[in-house]
Amino acid sequence: MGFFTDAYDFFAISLVIDIIRNKYYHQEPIPKRVSAAIHSIALCGAVRGQLVFGWLGDKMGRKRIYGITLVLMVVTSIASGISFSNCEGKHVVITVLCFFRFWLGFGIGGDYPLSATIMSEYANRKRRGAFIATVFAMQIPNVPASFDLWMELQGFGNIAAGIVGMVVSASFRNNRISNADYVCRIVLMLGAFLAALTYYWRMKMPETARYTALVAMDVKKAALDMSSVLNVHIVPEDEAVNELEMHDQYGLLSLEFLHRHGVHLLSTSVCWLALDITLYSLNLFMKNIFTQVGLLSLYPDSCPFERMIKITALHTALTLCGALPGNFFTVAFVDRIGRVRIKLLGFTMMSVFILCLAVRYDHHWSNHKMNKYIFGAMYGMTSFFANFGPNTTTFIIPAEIFPAWLRSTCHGISGAFGKIGAIIGVFVFVYNQKYLKTILFTLVGCNVVGLGFTFLLPESKGKSLEEINGEMEEQQVQQDAAEVAATEYIHLVPIQLICGVYI
Repeated sequence: MGFFTDAYDFFAISLVIDIIRNKYYHQEPIPKRVSAAIHSIALCGAVRGQLVFGWLGDKMGRKRIYGITLVLMVVTSIASGISFSNCEGKHVVITVLCFFRFWLGFGIGGDYPLSATIMSEYANRKRRGAFIATVFAMQIPNVPASFDLWMELQGFGNIAAGIVGMVVSASFRNNRISNADYVCRIVLMLGAFLAALTYYWRMKMPETARYTALVAMDVKKAALDMSSVLNVHIVPEDEAVNELEMHDQYGLLSLEFLHRHGVHLLSTSVCWLALDITLYSLNLFMKNIFTQVGLLSLYPDSCPFERMIKITALHTALTLCGALPGNFFTVAFVDRIGRVRIKLLGFTMMSVFILCLAVRYDHHWSNHKMNKYIFGAMYGMTSFFANFGPNTTTFIIPAEIFPAWLRSTCHGISGAFGKIGAIIGVFVFVYNQKYLKTILFTLVGCNVVGLGFTFLLPESKGKSLEEINGEMEEQQVQQDAAEVAATEYIHLVPIQLICGVYI
């Protein structure tokens, strides 16, 4: 639900950008610097939010910081909606909107590491990848979505934003254009309701037992929390308590971390950076390409509500046909095939399809009626392998391969590099719209870089978080039958499992 809200809030601005152009710029093109600011300001906030809240999640607990991010999202969503005015002070309106969008992005950024970390620490080793991938299904960056710039983030939250945009636009279809700001207000402020609803459910969750036991070193509290979650009475074992007390926690800037996980953090960060440069760049200029190849017909003087309905409908269709099936495949196979293999497959196939689009880009796709449909199919396959590949696994892997006391921080650092890549994608498009073919070849290079760094990542399929990180030494080798029983029958789980020894 948290990621559903994130997707909605991120995508909502791209729904109303064309209305902003019509209302405040009288159908003239929005200046490049203003357009770039509107689309990138939330991403700039997200970079800082991922770093700050990721660090706080390890220092103060996942649950407490989780609630703070939601409160911030409620306030800034409402403030973004009331930024619009019927007056002609467009510079004031844009400045105030960007200010609140920055802090909205700050809150959304914090949701990335916290959602991934909480899900990874609650799930068992057998289905952990599928659970984290299902969370990410609420927000999948890939399919084009907007009017002048094509932002990321669809999934179910993005589809919901598109449906809301179409319904609200249809209801205002016979109204005056001067009332268009009401569409902006409704679309943007609805995110506050979603965030408030999420806050209620989020505060009913206990802190993860792994954080309480491994970071806060309070095994009794971890046992009490998990007793309430599992509805089973759990008593801490003295042996597990003694082992936790002797446990050493090395820091992020220590030589021990550099030796154990330095290459891993570099790899997760570079892969996410390369991926988001590709995805955001594709999404930003896909509207222009779709118009050139004839898949989309837009007229500058047409009704903004009609334009909004038309583009949102195309976006929703592409999401349903490409992005979501890719994510469903990841949910189904990530715990069978493995994270690294799926990531390698995705980067490879994305490179192949983008290269095909680039090589024959000059006038080829618009020369014949069937070519535009072939183009649409190839783009759909790019979207599919982005999500059945690096787009989902870049979110999963950092939540698994780092120790509990640095897990949220390292996920936040990796995600921050991704958002930096997204900002690069925004500015690459805004200032290089005439060189689309060159951009496509550049994106192929980004995928190759991501492919190379993927080989440096460990495979976490079927392993406990503690086995991956070496946080605690297992005291005995379990029989296969006992492991199966522990995953299938929750009431057989001992306290060592809850504290992270055998999960």
